Amino acid sequence: MTATPPSYQASVHLSYHQIQLRELDEAGPEFPARFDNGLIAVAEEGDGATILTGIALGLVDVEVQLADEPPVLDLDSWEEIVEVSIESTTGSLVMCGLDGDLPSLPNLAHQGEGFYRLRVHARGRDTKPDGVAGTPVEHYLIISWPAEPQPDMPFKYADVFGAGIRQRHG
Repeated sequence: MTATPPSYQASVHLSYHQIQLRELDEAGPEFPARFDNGLIAVAEEGDGATILTGIALGLVDVEVQLADEPPVLDLDSWEEIVEVSIESTTGSLVMCGLDGDLPSLPNLAHQGEGFYRLRVHARGRDTKPDGVAGTPVEHYLIISWPAEPQPDMPFKYADVFGAGIRQRHG
């Protein structure tokens, strides 16, 4: 059985419903035209991705785990879970709000350049959709491990916010 990797936690300040994953010293990805899975869209060009939040502005809690292999899947604690593949051409993939505020979270490309699998979990996106949250009401877990590219894999769709996004983009 795979051990749970170490966890790192921080509050991320976001705006315009976006948490960005990007290279440390580069601008974030363009806002995606589509969020087919309702949670995360990997950039079509360059390194990066955008996680779509329910709140429009404020703080969300984020936990990051860096793994060497796919971890055990926890379907009970989360409302939405999607896996995507992403490439880091520079060995740098950090999480930040749209304004570039860098929380104290580790580099998701923790083994250098190459392809990674990200399992993105979300809970609480229906609490204040399109609202402002000075205290976190949404929670995210991002687990990263090196892996060859694979198609997106949804494991769980259970929030109303994500269903609305999928309906508009599907």
